[in-house]
Amino acid sequence: MTTLPTSPATNSTSALSFAQVSRKFGPTTALDGVSLAAAEGEILGLVGPNGAGKSTLLRCLVGLVRPDAGQIVVRGVDAVQDPLAARRLIGYAPSETALYHRMSAAELLRFAIAFHDSADLDQGLRLLDSLEVPRARRVGNLSHGMKRKIMVAQALASGAPVLVLDEPMEALDPEARRLVESLLRGAADAGRMVLFSSHDLMSVERLCHRAAFLRRGRIVRVGRGDALAAEAGRVSHLQLREPRLAAALPTRAGWRWRGQGQRWTLSYHDQPEQVLPALGGLPISGIRDECGSLEEVFDALYGDDPA
Repeated sequence: MTTLPTSPATNSTSALSFAQVSRKFGPTTALDGVSLAAAEGEILGLVGPNGAGKSTLLRCLVGLVRPDAGQIVVRGVDAVQDPLAARRLIGYAPSETALYHRMSAAELLRFAIAFHDSADLDQGLRLLDSLEVPRARRVGNLSHGMKRKIMVAQALASGAPVLVLDEPMEALDPEARRLVESLLRGAADAGRMVLFSSHDLMSVERLCHRAAFLRRGRIVRVGRGDALAAEAGRVSHLQLREPRLAAALPTRAGWRWRGQGQRWTLSYHDQPEQVLPALGGLPISGIRDECGSLEEVFDALYGDDPA
């Protein structure tokens, strides 16, 4: 498992906080009493399946959705009562890529950051170049991944002390993903707070100081990735010489099997030397042990019912 970065000091200044934030859309509860806080210089990842409430929480933060109850504070500004003032403190990269398609990439960047007094257009243009986005090409002629890069660039170039990114890694190739991770890490090192949602658990594990898991509008786990993964225990990846059904696999309290046929993954909390004798009856051709990861945490929290 990848070790997550060292968290900012516990006495760091709070950059943003959610206190008992709730929001319904008709009969559907999107957020149910969410409380969460993050410090300056911290990277916090929001994790959860579709419909968990990640995007709704971010939209409440940037003023696109008004919560039914609760308080959101961005660097001392009440984002519910004064959303415009709070929004000036946030560089936002939304998940949607429905942009102004007649503008060039450079024109869209200039337009998007004009709202921020601390914006740096030259930095934004350099970011477009680094991300290999053609400045002069119309946005409507760009791929989904290129549009995503523009939004990441404009969030960073806003100069805002808080960065909020909804699925920033989506549609990015591995090289671009590594570059975006490096840019976000650099922003945090400079004291900016970074909050992003993602289905890419590997990026969350590599990048975030802490991860918060949402389910049905509630925070169900929050903490350092290594501490959360320790809760998931250890993992053994088994290659069998012959296929086996799940019902034919050995079981013990706290064991969880995933896989099919000849490839199975076992999650457990026992010591490996306690597990191996119980696996002796299986036709094992290969086995690899490792510590748990955020993927095991995700599976343990959501299982077969990700809603």
